[in-house]
This record gives sequence, C-alpha cells and structure tokens, in this order.
Amino acid sequence: MMSRSGYSWFWWLCFFIFFLAPHVSIAQNATTDPYEVKALNSIFKQWDTQAVENLWNISGEPCSGSAINETRWDDPANNPSIKCDCSFQNATICHITQLRVHALNKTGVIPEDITAFKYLTFLTLDINYFTGPLPAFIGDLSGLQELSISHNAFSGTIPKEIGNLKDLKFLSFGTNNFSGTFPPELGNLIKLEQLYLDSSGVGGEIPSTFANLRNMQIMWVSDNPFTGKIPDFIGNWTNLTSLKLQGNSFDGPIPSSFSQLISLNSLRISDINNVSSSLNFIKDMKKLTDLVLRNALINGGIPSDIGEYLSLQTLDLSFNNLTGQLPDALFNMASLKNL
Repeated sequence: MMSRSGYSWFWWLCFFIFFLAPHVSIAQNATTDPYEVKALNSIFKQWDTQAVENLWNISGEPCSGSAINETRWDDPANNPSIKCDCSFQNATICHITQLRVHALNKTGVIPEDITAFKYLTFLTLDINYFTGPLPAFIGDLSGLQELSISHNAFSGTIPKEIGNLKDLKFLSFGTNNFSGTFPPELGNLIKLEQLYLDSSGVGGEIPSTFANLRNMQIMWVSDNPFTGKIPDFIGNWTNLTSLKLQGNSFDGPIPSSFSQLISLNSLRISDINNVSSSLNFIKDMKKLTDLVLRNALINGGIPSDIGEYLSLQTLDLSFNNLTGQLPDALFNMASLKNL
C-alpha cells in the first residue's frame, strides 16, 4: 500500500507531467525569428562586433542566455546586448526587443537591416563613432520607447520620420554633428518625457508643435545654435524637473509662464539676448537644488525669501544686471555649496 507521502509525490509528478512539462518544453523550443537572426548577424558583421562569450549566442540562437534571463541589458559586462520576448505564437517565437551597443568604439552607419526588428522598444548606440545621416527608416521602428545615439558623429538633418515614434519616452541626440532645425513632426511625440540634445548641432527656433509635449520631465538642449524666443508653452510642462537652455542664442525675456514650473529641481539658462527679465518667475520654485542664470539679462534684486529655498545647493547669477542688497538669508543657507 502506498503511504501518504507516496501519494503526495505521485500527484506532484502527475501535475508536472500534464501541466508544467508542456510549458517548459515550449519555452525551451522557442526560437528567434529567422528574419531577425539574419538581420542581427548582418548588422554585427558591418559593425565588426559579436556577442559576449558565454552570455548569449549570435551564431546560433540569439535569444538565449542573457537575452532571455534576468541579466540586465545595461550590465557593463553584457555589451553589446540584446533582450528578447519569447511569448509570441504560443511561446514558440522570440522577437528582439532591445539592442545596445554602448561605448565600443564602433564605426559605420545604421544599416537598413535594423528595420527587421519590428518589436524593438529600446535602441542604444551611444558613445561610438557612427557616422552618416540618421536614416529616415528609423521611423519604421514604431514600437521604440527609447532611442539614444548621443556621442557619435552623425550628420545631416533630423528626419521628420522620427515623429512616427509615438511611443517614444526617451530621446538622446546630444554631441553629434547634426544641422538644420527641429522638424515640427517631433511635436507628435506626446509621450516624450526626456529629451537630450546638448551640442547636437540642431538650431533655429523651437517649433510651436512642441507645445504638445506636456509629459516632458527633462529637457537639455544647451550649446546649440537655437534662436528666437524661449517658447511660452514650456511653462505648461508642469512635470519638468530639469531644464537646461545654456549656450544658445535665445532672445529674452525668460517667459513669465515659467512660474508654473514648481516641480523643477534644476534650472540652467544662460546667454540670453536683447530683452531682460526679473527673478519673479522663480518665486514658487522652492524645490530647486540647482539654479544657474548666468549672463541671462537678469535685472532687479535677489528675492528676500531666498532663504526658503531649503534644497538649493548651486546658485549662479553672475554676469547680469542685479541691483540692491544681498539678502542676509543668502549667507545662512545650510544647503548652499556653490555660490
């Protein structure tokens, strides 16, 4: 007669055979879309790169090892890296969803093979030596949520097709050799939360369509040939925590609508032309840790309530037209480190 513990093991064995084993088998049999395998091999050949040994396998089954386990795709030891989703067609097909080639001194261009990755959500190619224009076919990767190509040598204009990436939340083009202006189609990126374009080469006026980008949290667009007025509509981006507009050629004044940006932690504006501003717009920015308004045509006095900015660590108001006495509270701010 079978003991109670024997019955228990028997039922667990039956449960595994009939319920768990089929799923394990399916997961083990999932394979990468062959079209994507071919594209990945072609891209890596053109970029003279290969998978990290013992982490994942480009020559056999790419969606294996670190591409499907808990390894972080941005782990420094896992570079270049991919991540895959193997839940398609009853867990028999894997699609590449993330591709990262970071700081590997790679050269060349972005090949059209990359359009094979229809399920790509993250594309990071920053800190390399990639050249050529940013191709319009990047706009075909409609599922992208993050696109980072900063610190390369891309040139030409920003293609309007980037405006097709309507799920994009993170966009980084900084430190490149782009030219021309922002295409107004970028105003279609209504989910965008972070935009980094420092030293990108893009200039001209910020398009009025950017008024749609109300989910913006961080915008750094310093050291570019931007002109015209700083748009009033930026004051409606009330989720902003960091804004950098340094080293451009914007005309003043700084919009009074900026007084609505009470979530800001960091505000840096410099090199403003023609029309001056007072500091009235910062009156409710009590969360600031970093306030730099250098050579920004600021006039008037420093607010007497400056001592209420309890988190302020950096304050730079140099090269302006300030008048009046320095508030005593300025010298009693425990958090202030740089003045």
